[in-house]
Amino acid sequence: MANYILKEMPDMQKKGKRKVYPKMETYTLKTLDDLAKYIQDLGSPYNPSIIKSVMDILADAAVTWLSNGHTVKIDGLGTFSLSLGFDDKKGNELTDNRDKMGYRHVKVKSLNFRPDEEIMQKLRVKTELSRVEGGVVQVTKERYTKEERLLRAINHIEQHGFITLTEYANMNGLSRSVASRELKAFTNDPFCLIKAKGVAPHKTWVI
Repeated sequence: MANYILKEMPDMQKKGKRKVYPKMETYTLKTLDDLAKYIQDLGSPYNPSIIKSVMDILADAAVTWLSNGHTVKIDGLGTFSLSLGFDDKKGNELTDNRDKMGYRHVKVKSLNFRPDEEIMQKLRVKTELSRVEGGVVQVTKERYTKEERLLRAINHIEQHGFITLTEYANMNGLSRSVASRELKAFTNDPFCLIKAKGVAPHKTWVI
């Protein structure tokens, strides 16, 4: 089960239009170590170190091919290609018909990825979505610094005895994933007053 929230994006063009988009809530980052162990758990006869070596070779091959002007297609996953951009501040607008854009330096800006329809179809079938909370979250600039958020949490705990993840997120205008990471960082800091108590979904933070 995957969770999502509805976010209202800022009206950048000041047209008075309020647009809302669903956004995934991500809680963990899966690494190459996780992938190697997952493949092994599926019954692979190869140990994780061999699997990781193969993945490293795949990444090196992709870098070699992409850097030489090729696109890289991995069946069942998708196609990779390079995105380029100017490495200066001259802009990308032609001044006139004689402008040959001379003496420009171009660099690799990003990596494009276009997923195969096969994997998209699998994701549509397999992914079950659950809305994390009601209402719409407004995307705004952070109202408080991290230090101010910590003090607000401590004040809340002193008044109510504890604070929940939802309370911390709502009172500071954060998403649940960001709030969760921040509370975890607080509890891992030996000099911080806040400590975790209990386990999810009934986990709270106290002092």
